[in-house]
Amino acid sequence: MAALELLDREGADALTMRALAARLAINPMTIHHHFGGRDGLIGAMSDAVYAQVMAPEDGTPIDRIGDLLKAYHAQVLCHPALTTLIFSRPVVFPQQAERITNEISNLLAEVGLPDHRTKLWRDILVDFTHGAALAAAMSGRHRDRESHEDQGFNMALGELLMGLRR
Repeated sequence: MAALELLDREGADALTMRALAARLAINPMTIHHHFGGRDGLIGAMSDAVYAQVMAPEDGTPIDRIGDLLKAYHAQVLCHPALTTLIFSRPVVFPQQAERITNEISNLLAEVGLPDHRTKLWRDILVDFTHGAALAAAMSGRHRDRESHEDQGFNMALGELLMGLRR
């Protein structure tokens, strides 16, 4: 997707309807018509990027949460500008992000946590994953798939998930 490529290479400020239209050799109004504006475009990019992020069907709920968060972490590392753009636009909460959040909540409920702890743990795990991925992305060292940041994230996530097993 040309919009995602523009965002990844040049950052959020470069993602304008005019810049994207010029890249695609189309009229900017075509993009507005198709996506309903910049927020719609951001939502469509997010949904495309995060559609492939899901928990495996096999394993314990805690193992499935771990695999889901590792997949999400990987996508945030690949597209950090998209994630920060979503954070900067509170009206944009893509369907796939909502699906992932709900999937984490459902898996936490399967662990047997009461509702208030399910919400707390969901927020802890999601915030930790965002922070780790964005910090790694900003450092520029995340490009190595076996980077120290990925190993550190996996180890720290494992420790957090151990807290759920108790």
